[in-house]
Parts: sequence; C-alpha cells; structure tokens
Amino acid sequence: KPHELHAPKSFLGRVFQNMACKNLPFVVQEKEHENQTWYTATFTDPITKERFPSGLGQKINAEKRMGSGLRIPLHLAETRVLDGKVYYLEGRLAEHAAAARAIDCYMFREGNADTNRVQLCVEEPYETTEDGASQEIDYDALLAQRNLVCAHTPQEDKISTRLLRQQKKYANDVSPYDEVSKMETCEDDLPVLAFSFAKEPIEVTKVNKYLSTMGRIAEIWTHDAGLDSSSGASSQWPMKSTREHENTQPPSAKIESILDWYERVNSRPQSSGEAIALAQLCNKILAALGNANSELHLDENESHVDVRAAAETILRKIIRLSNRFDDENDSSFLDADTFNAYMHCFSQLDPTSCAESAEDLLKNMVNHKEFNGINLPLPNVDTYNSVMSLWALVDGTDGQNGVNNIYSLLEGASLGGRDNFSPRPNAETFKTLLAVNSKIDGRFSFDRAKAWLSKINHISRSVCGEAFIPDANIYSAALRSLPKTSSANLADTQYAKSWLRYGHQYDGGFKSVNEDSNAEADNISKWLLYAEESGVNPNTEMYEAIILAWTKMGTKDGLLIAEDWAKRAVSSSSPIRLETFHPIISAWALCQSERAPARVKEWCASLETLSATKPHLKPDLDTLSAHIIAWRNVQAKTISSNMLEDVEMTFAAAQNCMQYLGEIFSDESQLDSSHDTDAMISMLTHTIESWGCASRFSLVHPTSSASLDASHGVHEMLKIARLFDAKIDEEELDEERAQHMLRLMGESYAEIISQLHQIDSAVDYDGADTTCYFSEEIDDVERMLRDYVFYSRKHLSQSNFTPESKDLRHRLFKELLRGFAGVKSSADYGHVVRLCELIMNHLSWQDEQCHGSGDGHADITDIYVDMALLKGTVVKDPHERMHLLTSLWNNASPFFERRRRFDASSNYAKVDRSRLIGAMRMAMGDSEETEPFLRTFEKRERPQKKKARGNTQSAMTFVREMMKSKSDARAGRGVSSRARQSIPWKAG
Repeated sequence: KPHELHAPKSFLGRVFQNMACKNLPFVVQEKEHENQTWYTATFTDPITKERFPSGLGQKINAEKRMGSGLRIPLHLAETRVLDGKVYYLEGRLAEHAAAARAIDCYMFREGNADTNRVQLCVEEPYETTEDGASQEIDYDALLAQRNLVCAHTPQEDKISTRLLRQQKKYANDVSPYDEVSKMETCEDDLPVLAFSFAKEPIEVTKVNKYLSTMGRIAEIWTHDAGLDSSSGASSQWPMKSTREHENTQPPSAKIESILDWYERVNSRPQSSGEAIALAQLCNKILAALGNANSELHLDENESHVDVRAAAETILRKIIRLSNRFDDENDSSFLDADTFNAYMHCFSQLDPTSCAESAEDLLKNMVNHKEFNGINLPLPNVDTYNSVMSLWALVDGTDGQNGVNNIYSLLEGASLGGRDNFSPRPNAETFKTLLAVNSKIDGRFSFDRAKAWLSKINHISRSVCGEAFIPDANIYSAALRSLPKTSSANLADTQYAKSWLRYGHQYDGGFKSVNEDSNAEADNISKWLLYAEESGVNPNTEMYEAIILAWTKMGTKDGLLIAEDWAKRAVSSSSPIRLETFHPIISAWALCQSERAPARVKEWCASLETLSATKPHLKPDLDTLSAHIIAWRNVQAKTISSNMLEDVEMTFAAAQNCMQYLGEIFSDESQLDSSHDTDAMISMLTHTIESWGCASRFSLVHPTSSASLDASHGVHEMLKIARLFDAKIDEEELDEERAQHMLRLMGESYAEIISQLHQIDSAVDYDGADTTCYFSEEIDDVERMLRDYVFYSRKHLSQSNFTPESKDLRHRLFKELLRGFAGVKSSADYGHVVRLCELIMNHLSWQDEQCHGSGDGHADITDIYVDMALLKGTVVKDPHERMHLLTSLWNNASPFFERRRRFDASSNYAKVDRSRLIGAMRMAMGDSEETEPFLRTFEKRERPQKKKARGNTQSAMTFVREMMKSKSDARAGRGVSSRARQSIPWKAG
C-alpha cells in the first residue's frame, strides 16, 4: 500500500515477513561531527546478501494516513554527508534511510519503465550491485536540490528534529519492525508554527416572555454562564486554567450568585403561563447549582459548601408550582432532568454516601414512588448517567463496581422496554464506563482500555442496535484521572496552589529512572497511537494527559519525551492552550539544572511566536515567572554544594533574576488582575530571596571581590525597593490597580526587611568589625515604611480592611520589629523609637477608618509586645521609658476587649492587655519604679465594683407605681407598703 512507504523500514519488514524472514539485518555506524553523534546504516538483503547504504530521503508523492509515517519524515531530518556516506542524527532514521534506498532499487528493478513510480531517496536507483558500486553521486548538488524542496514544504508539516520515544507496537497484528525510537538528550528549538481559526457562530439566547425582567436576566445569565447544561458527569480533568478564575467565578462564588438569583426571582405566579415560566427557570437554577457543586468538589482550592438544603428548597418550589397549576405533573414543571440536577446537589464531601443517596433516588424513580406529595417521574438515560458519574468519584473498585452496577440497571431497562421511549446508553454512558474501567489500581492500562472499548462496541450493537464509532472524546475519557489523585502529597509543598505543582516531582532535581513509574506513561502513549491508527485525531485532553504522565516520572528522559509530545501537539490540529505546556515549563523551573533557565526561556519565546496567530497562547505573567524561579532553583542547588568557587555562580543567578525582573516590571500594563499581581509578587520575592541567599553565602565563603560580597547583594536588593518610587506619586492609577500596587509594595518591602534580618543572623556579632546590614540600611528601611504608609493612606479603600490586606500590613510591621531587635548601635535608637511611633499611628488611623467594616478578629498583640520590649532595650532613661510605654498603652487601649456591655470595641483588631502588661514589666526590668508604674495600668484593667443604689427599678416601673399611688389616693386608700418601698425618695 503506497501510504506504508512513509515508514520504509516497517514497509520492508512486512515484505520480508511474508517471505518468512523475521529479523532484518541493519548495521549502524556512529561518527562524531560538530560536537554531535551522527549515524549511518547499512541494510543487508537476507536472501541475496546485497547491501544498501543510507540514502538521502526526499519528499514522496504518496498518500499519507494518520499514524502511518515517521514522526520526522526523512526529507525533513537533519543530515550530513561525510566520507561519501549519508548520516542522520538518529540511528533509527539512518535505518529507515537504508531501507528506503533498498526499496527504491527493488521497485526500479521490478518496473524500470514506470515513470510514475514513487522514489524515496534523491539518489538514482540502480539495477545491479556492480552498478551501485560504480555509481558516482554529487551529494552537493543533491543536497541543494533537497533543501530547495524542503524550503517550500508547508510550515505545518515541519516538526521537531527529535523523534518521540513512544512509537511502539500496540496490537498483536502490528509488524515487529515498528520500532521504538531511542532517547536523546539534545534539546532543539521549537518550530515556528502558524494557525488559522474559523469563527464560531453567534448563538442568540431566547427568553421566556412570561418572566419578569429579573427572571429574564436570570435566564440569560444561566445560559451565558454555561450553567443550564444537563447535569451530566463533569470532566475530571486535572489541569486547570490559570485564567479560569479571571474569566469565570470560582465554584463557591457561583453558588452564592445562583442562590442570590433564586431569591430575586422567587415569587408567586398569577397564571399558568407565569407558573410554567418560573418552573422552567427554577429548573435551570437547580441545574446550575448542581453543576457548580460538582465543580466545587473538583476544585482543590475551594472549601466545602453544602448546597443540598438550598436545592431541596428550590425543588419544593417546583413541586408546589406543579401541584397548584397542573394536576397531571406535566413535564413543563418537573421531569427526570429536575431530579438529575437535584442529585448533583448532594454533598460530595463523602463520595460514597453521595453516590448511594443518588442510587436510592434512582431506584425510587424506577418504581415511581411518591416524593413530597408527587409521584416521581421515570428516569431517563441522563438519570443513570448522573448516578454513574457520582459513583465514578469513589476511589478504587468500589467506584468501578458502583458504575458497572448502575449500567446493569440501565441495560436492563433498555432491553426490557418495548418502545422507543426506554432509556438507551449514549456517549456519556460509554465515556463513564471507559473512564472507570480503564484503570487498574488507579493507573491507566492500555490493554484494559482496549478491551473495554471493544466491549462498549459490542454493547452498542446489542443494546442500542447501532455501530459504535469512538471519537476523540471517547478516547480521552479513558485517560481521565480518578478523583483525589491529582493533588496527592502536594499539601505540604510551597507550590500546592500554583500551576508549578504540575512539576513538583522535579523539585530538588531529576529523579532516577524507575521502570514502574513509566509504565503508565507508556500505556497512555500506546493509547494515543492506537487512536491515531483508528483514524481519530487526538484532542487537547489526550495530549495533556500524556504530557502529565511523562512529567510525573520526575526524570530527565521523561521530561524530554513530554517535550516531544508537546511539540507534536503544536503541529497537530488540536486546539492547544497555554496550560498544555505548564507541566513541562514547571518541571524545568524546579529541576535545578543549569540548562533549565535557558530552556524555560526557549519555551516562552516559542509560545510568544505561536501567539501571533493564536493569542491565548501568549505567556502570561504566571508563565513568565518560571524563568526567575528556574534561576532561583539553580542557585539553591549551587548553595547546597557549599563550595567557595560557587560564590560567583550564586551572584550570577541573582543577577539573572534581577535582569529579567527589570524587563517584566517595566510593563505595568500587565497588572490587570489579582492573578497577575500574584505572579509579579512571585517574581519580586524570588529575586529578593536570590540576593539575600547570595549575600549570606558570601559571608560563609568570603572573597576579595567587591561584586561578590554581602554589601553588593544588599545594595542590589534595595534597588528593587526603588522600583516603586515612580509609582508612589502617580495620580492616574485607578483604584483597583492602586490596590494591586500596594500589595506589590507590601510584599516586596516585607521580604527585603526579612532578608536583611536573615543576613545579619547568618554571622556572629562577637567581632567589632562585624557589619549589621539592617542598621547600615536603616534609612532605607524607614523610607520603605513611610512610603508604604503614605501610599496606603493615599489609596484608602475598603479592600484595606480585608483579612489578606491586614495580614500583609501586620507582617510588614512584624518583620520591621524583628529587624529592630538586632540593632546594636545606640546611634540608631532614635530610628527605632520613631518607627515604632509611626507603626502605632498607622494602626490607630486604620482603626479610625474602619467604620465597622472590619472583622475585628485580627490579633495584633505581638506587634505591641515587640514594641514594648524594644523600648525597654533602646531607651536607657527610666523616666523616658515610662513615658514611651504609657504612650504605647494609650495607643493600644482602643484595641482592648471591652469588659462592660455598652463599651465599643475596635472593628479593626484586638490586643490582649494582660500580655501587654507582661511585656511592659519585662521592659521596665528591675527598676524600683516598675511595680508602682504598672499598678496604675492594672487598676485600669481591674473592673470597678458598682456602688449599691436605692433605685433598683426601671424608669417605667417608677412611673407605673406613681400612677398607681395617685389612683389609690383618689379611691381614698393610702399608698400600699409595696409601692412605698418602690419609690426612691420614700425608700431612704
């Protein structure tokens, strides 16, 4: 078959296999050239013993089918002609080239008059061995001709110059000559690719005329937000979009919005039309709630929210509408889909209990049992699919058995029904079956998946009465992760909530090869190739699954293979996304290899090129931050070696971080969201850490170079603080961007001050010549604090009082006070006292501005305790110390817990007065004035006893008694003894 010629060695193997020749003899020779190893091969005919050398491959005019050719066609492979022989970068390619030369000669000898024959090599074929030996070949001319043809090759046909390792035989009927390519460690640049995209049609949303304005808005909202889809199984794909929470709400926010909309549209309809419209809207809201609840379970960054009670409220509303306006339980009000959505609102915190509850409801629907005064509708196929999807969330064999049991019920209902209305398995059914049954002990198994795909085909024919044609969605369903496995062992890592977690296996360096670890990746690779051979184009999810599987190994070989698959994804027609490349980029960023930063930069540059035609592939700040993280990890590995000669490398790493940060920070237009701000904070803090680590390392291994000492590192670190100088006085920043900038300032300043303290802590201060860098740079430290306070007041907003904002502010203050504790020079004591006063004044100002909007739970006792102890250290005069401590107490007093019922407490924060008094006692020391001084504050702390009063009755009681006494007087009676005792001036 002509298309088989695209893999010459495999084609030749099949030919000789028919002639009972099992092993084809190839001899591969190596040669070093241009610092690379090149390969040439010779094929020996097993019958005639004629030898054929590697030829120079050319583009062939033959049909090409998916999976039938080489990953790098011979005419695109790099070649060298050395000593009259053709060499390739891979031995496998050289073997294919030798097979191609032999095929040309065989075909030429069988029909030399055929001018339309396919020729695989640019060299002319020959008739006999003697003709071949005497043939003179001008390779310079042939190479020029070949390069001219390649220059006009369509760009999308050009792919990576390193082959995939994974082309394996995946079925018994595949020729044994289908080879597995060898792994190489060379790292080639990505190809420049161009893509074109068709515009999607615009869908017009129709709204119900019976709904109120708010109801119509709600209906459009549920439609446009993608919340009104059926309650089928949610995708359990492990890779989340870094932009997802910018473009859409997180699941918990969706739930809050959904319930808020329900409260707005919940009303009493006045007609049947209004009732039907409201019931349909409530059904959509219920479906939206179920989908959001499913997303909540799959989002590892979200906390649990129980929505079942709210779902029951909405369901009861629909039932009441049905009972009032339709006695026949018309499907306009509620049907099986209503209860399908309700199932997805069950709490998935305990997946087994959730699935069991859904299964019970399904069985009640099958038996048409009563529910809240109505007969349950019969289940449809989506009901079975919903229960199967919930069982799929259960780990292990329990989940598999649960899914298969529900399918058995569906099959029984399908075969037992004698009409067209009986539920039949559909694509969602088959995807769930394949997803859970393609795993063995939580790992994907190619053989298991292939067997189940065959079984599903049989089910489709026998139950549905039609042939099953699997598409890319079916194949990708087999690769879906089982629940609770994608984030295993990540809770304690610093990247647990970052996309860098996809490369956490590389944190600390490359791991050794483990055959068990790559078994699953091999199986997934075979599955993708099997899909291609079946005529299915792999989709994005399949490529992402295979990339994740190879990076999951933690080895260098695994990472390079993942790169090959990523390059192949680029050259495919699949709609790849930026997140497709995150496992690879994060692996390089964390692996500590000296090659890693350059490799990360190469990937970002390639993605930037791809974004010219596919804008969503443009690297965002989060992706770009991987370059700095890569340098920081290279530095960490260097420091761990603890060698004197590595000092230069630690500073070089810091300088590279600094240079890249300067390029990125200059473009402030990128700070459009909190997500971008998080990425920029990561770059800033990692760069500051790099200078701090280099400075500390230089103190342990001092050198004579001025550019390799701690002073230089500190100087560079303070340059980062100066990046904000131009931002502080800007007037045109909108409020949101100003708050992002305030976060950047706070995080950067806190990290700089922390690093100064750590540098000082890295050496002992026994020697008189020891430098205290915090003291030396205390003017800059004060400037940072004043800039932060100024900018915070200038751009005051309610976001200043969120727990996150307060935590950052208080952490900055604590880092300052920790640094002050290391100040040894009395000349700097004035700075310490002055900055403590600035901190107290700012806390008081924040408290005044809070106006009841704060949570009042932030505990700032540590800040005041540290300031009290500092004043005890730096202020030597006891009277001045008492004065400053009194001022401290007065400043802290608004934050004390109020002991009396009607006293107002701070809405901003709280301070423990007992701990503060203890710190003040320590600050005063053994002075004779300590106890008399503190006694005044302890008296303030001790609640005063209330004096007994004669008037123990309320004012209204007094009025009533007076009116009663007057009434008694009119009746001629005297005041009763009880009333007499109640009147204050009589009681005395």
